[in-house]
Amino acid sequence: MSGSNNTKTLLAQSLQDLMRTHPLEKISVNDIVDHAGVGRNTFYYHFADKYDLVNWCFQKGIMQFLTENPTPGNWQTIAEQLEQYFRENQVFYTNALSYTGQNNLREYIQQFLCAILIQRLREAQAIQGQKEELSEEELRFAGNFLSGALMGILLPWVQSGMKGHIGNCYNCLRCLCSGRMIQIFFSVPPEENNS
Repeated sequence: MSGSNNTKTLLAQSLQDLMRTHPLEKISVNDIVDHAGVGRNTFYYHFADKYDLVNWCFQKGIMQFLTENPTPGNWQTIAEQLEQYFRENQVFYTNALSYTGQNNLREYIQQFLCAILIQRLREAQAIQGQKEELSEEELRFAGNFLSGALMGILLPWVQSGMKGHIGNCYNCLRCLCSGRMIQIFFSVPPEENNS
């Protein structure tokens, strides 16, 4: 591991240690560097602020987790992998996801998931050899929609103390995407049909 990565890892560990006993909003950069035994300049050489460090912790952790647990990726697999990873790091993510201000982890995770889902849609299209490929606009829409749906499931689950399994929502999503729920939602109420 390079010196830069060692320092980033040290700062990340310092933040995670502090988050076991303090809310993220109450932890300052001074707290992080004092706990890590490094100077403020070292922190700012690597990160713009503590939220940048939180996002780096997620990116490093989830990429390591996904590398160690590679599986073919569909929506259910992604949800199950996220669930396992979040359970293994429950204190950190419960604390980090409670912050909703600027540069928050919620937005970062959604952007990350969107990029992964778009990539997986591209790969699935190539494997299936579809005659009509989705346009870039359709891929972006699908990535945004599915990552938003996943975050809509993930956040309440984290806030509930990670009770139950987020992977169980897969059947509801399949029902939605198959059109059954959409037909019910978008169907015209009977009283409007008679006009």
